[in-house]
Amino acid sequence: MTQEQVALEAKINKSEVSLLEKGKRNPKWETMKRLAKGLGVPCWHMVALAEQLEAGADKDETVWSPPG
Repeated sequence: MTQEQVALEAKINKSEVSLLEKGKRNPKWETMKRLAKGLGVPCWHMVALAEQLEAGADKDETVWSPPG
């Protein structure tokens, strides 16, 4: 999915998607909900992925499922 497609689905600006993807901006809760809806995933999936990446997981090691 391209940044433009994500932006259209999430109803946010394409430049915002770019800044978020580069880690230059942190999303507000409303933006998180829009992104999740646009990507077709629950917000907790995105939070879980972010926590894994912050903990040092490699992108190939991340798991999109609830812990436990």
